Amino acid sequence: MEDTRSLPEDGAVGDYQNRFEQRLAFERLVAELSTELIHAAPERLDRLIEQALGRIGRSFDVDRAYLFRYNAERTLQSNTHEWVEEGISRESEHLQAVPIDHFPWLLQQLSAGRAVHVPVVAALPDEAATERAEFAREGIQSLVLVPFGDAGHPDGFIGFDSVRCERHWPSEILLGLRLVGQMFSNAFRAREMAEQLIELAFRDPLTGLGNRRFLGEQLHHALERGGREGTRLAVIVIDLDDFKLVNDSYGHSAGDEILVRAASRIVGALRSSDIIARLGGDEFVAVVETQGLASLSQLIGRLFDAMLEPAEVCGTSFALRMSVGVTLYPDDGADAETLLRQADTAMYAAKAEGKNRFAFFDSRMTRDSRATLQMRHDLRLALERDEIRPLYQPRVALPSGRVIGFEALARWHHPRRGLLSPGDFLELAERSGMIGAIDLNILSHALADLAQWRTQGPDCRLSVNLDAVDLRDEALIARLLAMLDAVGEDAQRVEIEITESSLMRDIEQASRTLARLRETVPGLRIAIDDFGSGYSSLASLGRLPVTALKIDRGFVADLAGENRRSARAIIRAILELGRSLDLQVIAEGVETAAQAEELAQLGCVEAQGYLFAPPVSAAEALRLLAREGAAG
Repeated sequence: MEDTRSLPEDGAVGDYQNRFEQRLAFERLVAELSTELIHAAPERLDRLIEQALGRIGRSFDVDRAYLFRYNAERTLQSNTHEWVEEGISRESEHLQAVPIDHFPWLLQQLSAGRAVHVPVVAALPDEAATERAEFAREGIQSLVLVPFGDAGHPDGFIGFDSVRCERHWPSEILLGLRLVGQMFSNAFRAREMAEQLIELAFRDPLTGLGNRRFLGEQLHHALERGGREGTRLAVIVIDLDDFKLVNDSYGHSAGDEILVRAASRIVGALRSSDIIARLGGDEFVAVVETQGLASLSQLIGRLFDAMLEPAEVCGTSFALRMSVGVTLYPDDGADAETLLRQADTAMYAAKAEGKNRFAFFDSRMTRDSRATLQMRHDLRLALERDEIRPLYQPRVALPSGRVIGFEALARWHHPRRGLLSPGDFLELAERSGMIGAIDLNILSHALADLAQWRTQGPDCRLSVNLDAVDLRDEALIARLLAMLDAVGEDAQRVEIEITESSLMRDIEQASRTLARLRETVPGLRIAIDDFGSGYSSLASLGRLPVTALKIDRGFVADLAGENRRSARAIIRAILELGRSLDLQVIAEGVETAAQAEELAQLGCVEAQGYLFAPPVSAAEALRLLAREGAAG
């Protein structure tokens, strides 16, 4: 007799066959979805997930398929994707930002990582009364919900509702749905990572503004739109004045905070539709639509008004001043590169006019800018070729006129333009960051010449100019000290001259560095050049470790003019100040015998100027000292 115990009945065989085929079809579908999700572009992901929910829903003959996601804090849940069969109501619009604990039983199950399989909604236990009522409202007879995300910490869940009949989901299908949910979760995370990378690529991490790449794309789109619609644009370059002083004096953390404050104020002064970016450093760019110069001037006024209040950082009050350059589309240019270059040129013109102001671009600026670029290039070559060397103007005793020392004055032996004076290149050197290299180069030549001069004049003194910006450069100060140390006793015959105006930019930093120089090099002298030009005060002077004052040449010139009386009073006051503080006082710019005689009568004992000698070469300076020695 045939044994049939292990054979299923015909109905059971058919059911098994159907389940097997359904499982195979589902596995093929999962494999296809996996491939599609891996290769999906971020902007297509939402549409692809809704299509996938529909394919799964149809394959299992359910009526509604959906996906819920939790917010970042896991306090709210929203139905973000939904597919419904024809004739079935959509529920997603009713299920947005629902408190996650509104369905406590459901939350407990999903948070534990369990799939919620409800073959008969009406049979839900009493602790699921809230859920049972909601499912009944939606007309659901059976459902399955599967969490996705990290175990015990889900990001959301996928769900499938059967509205027209009750149904049961096999365990192997539930496992497959977990895989589908995890595929969706991975796709979301991949998109979020891509969005973060895009954000990093287009955003300045410090201020949160757009960066250079962001500006390039947005300006390109704005110009295209302007060309189609005939709109006018203004490209505005904003550069914070003297920002380097903050970094050098208070550190980069304070500088970063200033940039954040400035960025916030710029955003507050402009409209939400305007394009705002940080190009790097302390430079910002805004691109705005404008109806005309009147409205644009108002906008620029708002920018300056926004910077009026000082920024309190690290217990210090900082003034937020800026130079602004403006260029117009289509008036000044038609492409992004041209407009940005022109706005930058206008910004530098505003700086040249005295900073904390704005300037509109005009074509003359381009010519001036090209000349400046050429000059900057020549200046860099001049340092490499040692074309900038000192000439020396004698310093003499009054009233005798005896030579007692020399001031080293930079002169550029330009290969095409001939001999250039400091007024032709030092301001550019400072803006280009080359002033320190020039100062050290002049000092190096002058120290070598001083060694020669002291063979004829043992008491000969040497004064060299230093810009106050050099005092904030630790590497430069270290090199300066090394050069002075290398010349031994000759360093005691050196005097450093720094203009009064540059000292006042940051008197605290200047005071600390100058004190350090004098402590390290005993006998080193410090002179305030152009003294009396109106920047310093007696309180500031008392904080500086100076040994000499050089009377501004303008007062000396006025001794022969209409302001003779006031000039005499000012010079007398400076001389009295020098005596009171035990400071040496030197008069500059003496050009006539009458000026020299009047200075001597006032009590000035040292002077320099063309009356005594113009700047001369090192060899001529040596001959002057030799003649003094022979005459003595």
